[in-house]
Amino acid sequence: MRQRFRETDDLMQIIVPHTNTDLDAIGAAVGAQVLYPQARIVLPGTPNPMAAEFISLHRYNLRVYTPKDVDLAQVRRAIIVDTADAARLGPLRPALSGVEMHLFDHHPPEAHDLQGRLEVRAQVGATCTLLAELIEEAGAPLTPFQATALLVGIYADTGSLSLLGTTDRDARAAAFLLSRGASLQAAARFMEVSLTPSQQTLLQQLQNRARWVNVAGARIRLLVAEVPEYVGGLNLVIHRLLELEPVPALFAAVRMEDRVHLIGRSSVPWVDAARILGAFGGGGHPAAASAVVKGQPLAEVARRLEAELPAGVERPLMARDVMSAPVKTIVATKPIRDAERLMLRHGHTGLPVVDGEGALVGVVSLRDVEKARRHGLEHAPVKSVMKSRVITVEPDMPVDEVQELMIERDIGRVPVVDGGNLVGIITRSDILGLIYGAPAPRWHRRLYAAPDDPKDLRDRAVEMAREAVEAAPAGIRALLRAVGRVAEEEGVAVYAVGGFVRDLLLGRPNLDFDIVVEGDGIAFAHTLARELGGRVQEVPRFGTAHIYLEPDDPALPSRIDVATARREFYEHAAALPRVEHADLHEDLYRRDFSINAMAIRLGSSGPSGLIDFFGGLKDLAAGQVRILHTLSFVEDPTRLIRAVRFAHRYGFRLEPETEACARAAVAEGFLARVSRERLRNELLLLLQEQGCGGALQMLAELGVLEALLPGVPLDPEVQGLVDAVDGLVEAEPELCRLSQLWLVKLLVLLHRLPLSAGVAAVKRLRLKRAENQACLQVLAGWRIAHDLMVAPHADAASIVAALAEWPAEGLLLLVLLGGGERVAAYWREWRHVRLEINGADVQALGVPAGPRVGRILQRVLSARLSGDAPDRETQLALARRFAAQEE
Repeated sequence: MRQRFRETDDLMQIIVPHTNTDLDAIGAAVGAQVLYPQARIVLPGTPNPMAAEFISLHRYNLRVYTPKDVDLAQVRRAIIVDTADAARLGPLRPALSGVEMHLFDHHPPEAHDLQGRLEVRAQVGATCTLLAELIEEAGAPLTPFQATALLVGIYADTGSLSLLGTTDRDARAAAFLLSRGASLQAAARFMEVSLTPSQQTLLQQLQNRARWVNVAGARIRLLVAEVPEYVGGLNLVIHRLLELEPVPALFAAVRMEDRVHLIGRSSVPWVDAARILGAFGGGGHPAAASAVVKGQPLAEVARRLEAELPAGVERPLMARDVMSAPVKTIVATKPIRDAERLMLRHGHTGLPVVDGEGALVGVVSLRDVEKARRHGLEHAPVKSVMKSRVITVEPDMPVDEVQELMIERDIGRVPVVDGGNLVGIITRSDILGLIYGAPAPRWHRRLYAAPDDPKDLRDRAVEMAREAVEAAPAGIRALLRAVGRVAEEEGVAVYAVGGFVRDLLLGRPNLDFDIVVEGDGIAFAHTLARELGGRVQEVPRFGTAHIYLEPDDPALPSRIDVATARREFYEHAAALPRVEHADLHEDLYRRDFSINAMAIRLGSSGPSGLIDFFGGLKDLAAGQVRILHTLSFVEDPTRLIRAVRFAHRYGFRLEPETEACARAAVAEGFLARVSRERLRNELLLLLQEQGCGGALQMLAELGVLEALLPGVPLDPEVQGLVDAVDGLVEAEPELCRLSQLWLVKLLVLLHRLPLSAGVAAVKRLRLKRAENQACLQVLAGWRIAHDLMVAPHADAASIVAALAEWPAEGLLLLVLLGGGERVAAYWREWRHVRLEINGADVQALGVPAGPRVGRILQRVLSARLSGDAPDRETQLALARRFAAQEE
């Protein structure tokens, strides 16, 4: 990094912030001067009041120039900070034509941006963050003043690390600067500024002339004001206004002298301030932007501003997008103890209360029931302690209004009511999740296809189910009828579900036999096990059981999974599900993809039809994998890998909206919230698929592979090697019997990484001990072994020494990399060759114990492998000769 910013004395350089230089711009200029010590800071315009005060206060440490102070014709390099927009360089713009430019900027890129020979750009909170990172990386010396200047810039543009748009990089940069002596006291001085009388007058005018506008459901505060003279610090005035009256989004148009200054602020993701003010030539971030319009009446600019608002506004999050549904409720006449049990079971702190007909009549909190219990009133009805005055909202109320309502009324949960019906509930946790960046359940909607005409579907379903079962092996047909017979005897509805049904319809074998019982699944499992002669393992937490069988027919399953029809609730993104009883529709709706959400009801005479609530049959016919709703990958990010696995296995594609949801889930980092063990298990299942190179390519295109195995190069050569692994079964059957082929594929993916990166990837996967050791051994030694395998005159003994104790998976990797003949020779012949002499024999020749003994034996082994030392006498003679040569 030091080399990157090395300078020459004969190269005149200037550091240029934007016109109306602010604290971030001047701080970035100071940071740039650390990296370019010979460069001069040249201000193209008048700094804003705060930056001017900073420059004045630090005059002895900070020297700045104007364009008149510099012979611009001599400039050969310009270091531009805090902008890439030529229009913001003022009088320096024409002088920099043809000059080498280095750009440092944190604003989003625009089509008209300057192009630099060196560009350091990222959408962090402040440009000073980027300069601080480079200084830390370069190990450049930094004075307390320079550290303070950079810290002031970060705090100014991030609101002391509190504004929307602040990143973790800004916080880390601030920590680094504090470690280098940055003064918090000095930074605070420039953050806490009182308004001048003229600023206070402007603030009052803005408050008096403010009005609300509604754009696509989003509430925006619009302010218009006019003052005869220029008033500096408009950003500060707006910031103070937002402190007094927080609003989700605000746009102000203020005329000063002959210009109208536009300011945009947004604390919600559905209002993009930069996009709106970009129509006026302005710039900034989605959360904060500004622009200046010259020579136009204030009323005209204000009218244009309001007209431009729709271009930067998307539909806001509504109550329906974040509410939880269906809602757990309790009937008003139920005893308080039931309410307490329900809340504790599901981790709730309150419940809506309904009457006998399901109408909302109140809300009861955990605090209410605990108080009743302390007074011995657990038996009293819930209506005796509930609050009957319930504040409700409609589904289309924007979330920011819901939040204001909850804060204003100090309530922890708000029922969502549509046409008098309770359709959902929003809690403090839901709102806090949005504020603190938890997975936002936005635009949750179902994605499955609409069912066909009910009568047509019903008639065809019976026929299709029977055709699929009749095409199955005889043992499977008998097993299905046996399960149906027990179901009829027990008086319960039992269904074959999931992947078994999918593959039955596709005519493919599948021994993963899952059944769902609308009733007590565990009790049914015991009855069925007695009928089939199996043993039961219960899993009470999920209401499931496993029946283990010992069939004579390999076409029959050795295990049957029995589940109680259930609904799963994910308490947060990537969590394991919690379970409660439900009907078949809800049980199937919890599943991952439509093709896995079909069922066949079983009876003694055969199936009574195919049950397909979610269009799985259509998706099978269309050859696509479809999730059931838009939050499927948020609920369980491992479905990202599973979707690709199924698509590859069946030659399907991801349904377009499913693919879009997958890309969004990857981009938002949901995979990072899943345990490494779960990700590893899904990856290993994918690697066990035949010819999975295409599946890995699909994972790479979605961005999933980089999250699983960072830095792995999946070029055509590696992809081809992965696919070649499955062909080794025929070429090297003995080695393959001793190997796990998925592990060979993993080694193919990792072997070209630097050793440190490969070791890190293996550790991330948390493999079993033996698998982990095999990977580390092969990754550490494959290059040396490979060179021996392909060397023109490789010594057999050296190969034996190099491959001793190698795992079979490592040998197969060498076969793939071109060492097949020598690996075969090693495996079939060389590794079995033994000498008839040992170290004691060599020492008896007068060789003292030590490394010489091993070297002599190695040379004798080499001769033995080449056929020159077939017996003990010859080997001893050679050992005697080699011993004499080494004296």
